Amino acid sequence: MKSKVTLPFLLIAGVLLFQSCTGPGKITKLIPEKEPDKWLYGQALLTDSIYGISYEIGFDRYQDGAYWFDFHIINHSNMSLLVDPVQYTCQAFDELMNPKTTQPVNAIDPEGKILQFDKGIAQNEAVAKNELGIVIMGIGASIAANAIIGTGNPRNDNIRYAVTDGIMATSYAIGDEARFEAQNLNELKDAWEHGTIRKTTLESNFAMFGKVFFPASPDATYLKIVIPVDDKNLEFDYKQVLFPVN
Repeated sequence: MKSKVTLPFLLIAGVLLFQSCTGPGKITKLIPEKEPDKWLYGQALLTDSIYGISYEIGFDRYQDGAYWFDFHIINHSNMSLLVDPVQYTCQAFDELMNPKTTQPVNAIDPEGKILQFDKGIAQNEAVAKNELGIVIMGIGASIAANAIIGTGNPRNDNIRYAVTDGIMATSYAIGDEARFEAQNLNELKDAWEHGTIRKTTLESNFAMFGKVFFPASPDATYLKIVIPVDDKNLEFDYKQVLFPVN
């Protein structure tokens, strides 16, 4: 159950890129509202615990419309803990602490993302298979064309091979593109499978590490991350600060 994360985060960024765009000319940081409990290579970490459950979280970056957080969860209790990142929420506030939305937003569901990748991989595999069918049909068409052209004239050989090679090259090129996309989706799927906090029964005296992503609120001033633990909540407060690039 104990896991150590090595995550190709740039792959995840590639997926999130299609969801929204980072505003040019500014760098977004989330600064803890209280003094950090500890630091790790420049990353401010906040810790809190209840019922023997310890959470340590640190803001990593804002990228492509999402806040990236590192989570470290330790179960010191004598009971198992159901970890479910979808239950984690982020509430955005303006400068007067008025909520920006009527309801807080939930963390991005890794299982939903993985299902999207599975569907995309299956679709690309279907494309590759369809293109293989086109190749076979193309060969059949070229054979028929060769039969019609005939081989009596040696010059017809050039026409025959040109027709066949053209169909084969075009079809394989389309099939290769589908396979390349499927390979990328497989890498992205692997990143979300092994680098994020996923729904897990965390046994006593075990820990887990991983990334949690929240949809961003670029115009918010303050943010509150809420993590439910049984009948209580752990809350982590941040201020959103925009730094101009120039």
